[in-house]
Amino acid sequence: MGGTFVDVLVENYNDVALREAGHVPRKRIRKENVKALVDTGSPMLCLHKAMIAKLGLRFGRSATVRTAGGDFQRGIYDVARITILGRPCFAQVMEIPDTVPPLLGYIALENLDLVVDAKSNKVIPNPESGGKYMLDLL
Repeated sequence: MGGTFVDVLVENYNDVALREAGHVPRKRIRKENVKALVDTGSPMLCLHKAMIAKLGLRFGRSATVRTAGGDFQRGIYDVARITILGRPCFAQVMEIPDTVPPLLGYIALENLDLVVDAKSNKVIPNPESGGKYMLDLL
């Protein structure tokens, strides 16, 4: 069985904020459409360094990440606005090696009230929310 992939629109949030304030035209928002592998064991949106540079995301900090192959230092970058199935949220971006596909982690899935449907191998709105966008604050 292959992994679950989902289309993700990733936008530079600083560009989005400048657009919303009327300082730049919509066409100046740096954005990329990404087919990301859903990784419910990873917390973050993970992209290749070249895509991070193309989006113009600024470096924030380094973090040690634990993987099956050992512990590694990875850069964590500015917040991006991501949109999946028409639902937007904000996500920090972590760099990953080019040998790994872009990854979508569980924080964004939770923020967007999306789940992986194992039968269809697709990301869908959470059925427990009745198709509505809902967050649990329990």
